[in-house]
Amino acid sequence: MTAAAKITVIGSRLAKSGETFFFLGEREECKRCNIRGTCLNLDSGRKYEIVSVRNNNLLKCALHDGGVLAVEVTNAPVEAYIDSKKAIEGSKITFMPIKAEVEENEDGVNIELFSPRGLEKGDKCLVEEVFEGIERDGKTFKRVSLVLE
Repeated sequence: MTAAAKITVIGSRLAKSGETFFFLGEREECKRCNIRGTCLNLDSGRKYEIVSVRNNNLLKCALHDGGVLAVEVTNAPVEAYIDSKKAIEGSKITFMPIKAEVEENEDGVNIELFSPRGLEKGDKCLVEEVFEGIERDGKTFKRVSLVLE
């Protein structure tokens, strides 16, 4: 297990290596669960990737009708646009959402990547991969894959 990996549980139908998911946090049904400490050890709103399924011991869950399995997860990469000057593969950055005056996707640009789900202002991230660039509001941005540190 890597230093950033955590053990949690996830619905048995979703428990496959390489699958990604956003952890949505505690639900009303979780309050009465005896394994809630294992399930709720992730950060709400964050994106995770399943590294491995720990075993096939199916546990009951009020939310997942097929039960849950123990899995090992790490922070999953999140794509975002960042200032092109900071888009250096392997570098560490502090994520800052971009305020662009674009109201809808245009020219193949996914505007959700200006402030992507799973990242928050001030997050410390590793630039894992750098992709194409775009220009908006007189500035150049690069689409990158970021992993929370």
